[in-house]
Amino acid sequence: MLSALSLGLQMGLTTAMPMPAALVSIERHSQFELDRYTRQIEQDGGWWLEMEDRLLVAAPAMRLSGLLAHERVLEHLGAVRPEDFALQSRACGIDEHAQLPPVASAGRFALVRTPGGVLPIKPPAISEWKLLVPNQTLAKDLNARGLIAGAKRAVDLQIQMRVDALDTQRWFDAMTTLATYDRSSYGTGAYPEIDQARDWLKAEFQLLGMTVTTPTFSFGSGPTSVENVVAKLTGSTYPDELVIIGGHYDSRQTGSNPVNTPGAEDNATGCAGVLEAARVFAQFPPQRSMIFVCFAGEEQGLYGGYAYVQSLVDSAQLDNVKLAVIMDMIGYSGDTDLDVLLETSSTLSTVFTSFQTMAATYVPELRVITTTSWWGSDHVPFIEQNVPSLLTIENDYGSYPHYHKSTDLPANVTRAQEMGGGILKMNIAVLTDAAGFERPILRDGFEN
Repeated sequence: MLSALSLGLQMGLTTAMPMPAALVSIERHSQFELDRYTRQIEQDGGWWLEMEDRLLVAAPAMRLSGLLAHERVLEHLGAVRPEDFALQSRACGIDEHAQLPPVASAGRFALVRTPGGVLPIKPPAISEWKLLVPNQTLAKDLNARGLIAGAKRAVDLQIQMRVDALDTQRWFDAMTTLATYDRSSYGTGAYPEIDQARDWLKAEFQLLGMTVTTPTFSFGSGPTSVENVVAKLTGSTYPDELVIIGGHYDSRQTGSNPVNTPGAEDNATGCAGVLEAARVFAQFPPQRSMIFVCFAGEEQGLYGGYAYVQSLVDSAQLDNVKLAVIMDMIGYSGDTDLDVLLETSSTLSTVFTSFQTMAATYVPELRVITTTSWWGSDHVPFIEQNVPSLLTIENDYGSYPHYHKSTDLPANVTRAQEMGGGILKMNIAVLTDAAGFERPILRDGFEN
């Protein structure tokens, strides 16, 4: 357990006096307006947190009323200090029975009040908690800030061809096939269904003419042994340089039940997305080698992701990785928005730029949210090795009512082809640019 004082010291703060605070709507604030507003909060002796469509504003009482005068106040929070809050993960692998009530959402974390000013925190290696640091953006809505409209570029016909080659029905059919298997990494019997799914994926990649391996790794006290599925498309010009596309193919039901685990949204959608990307790029050979990875053991602690990244270290290929894009839960939309969350570390945040540009240019119907609060999917092993990497996940995942249940079926993944198709279009555009392509040689009128 961490006291409020020690938490404050870790944050580089002294324990401040409480200030009145409020949540305000920033749905219509441009980036310029928001920057000006947050500077004013700091100048007035306060602090702030940006959380997608809302801002937590804390300031001395004599200043707060002026700061709120022209804003739409959503909720008054009373007198608070930074150490009265923490960020608790809502991602895979958390203790699903210990979630504190959210004050607001921020990417795949919730801002929560820490009871009695004390933060319940686990050891760093398994922690689902993050310390709250004031005056930072936890999740940014690029569309609302005007950063998507300004990122649009002229369409590149070579990129557009690959985007147009995406078949959302084919992707949905692959997701549906995967959901017929119980893909728990704890599957039992002579031929567990996760092994059947592994073999189906291997055969599908082989039909595309790719080299496919299924390296085994073990985890747990058993130990349990399962396999990743790794397919390679060798680059035409820079075969030693790698662009990686991944997503886990294992599934889970609450309590690690190895049966009734269809996992349509989590994560047949992302794994089928890896296969669909392979089908697209098999038609359009890239300049750099592309690796398509379906991980196992994700639900138990990212074991497949860690095993694969370690294999890159062991083979001295880690430095050859130019980009790793991970897809996890990409199909569900619970409302009228097609909103996607992009997640990486602050150190690697320059990878956002390409996604921002490609979404604006090729998939303007997407609403793009970015966050540097990362946790709990197969991008983590890459981030920890400082490899340019990013998770793409639909932003409504936290409200998906069938998460880790036997009812996570294709029929319950609402608006799947629109949501999944939008994310895949963006990712394919980014991957096309990252992997490189040969432009056709144009002949002039004097050539035969």
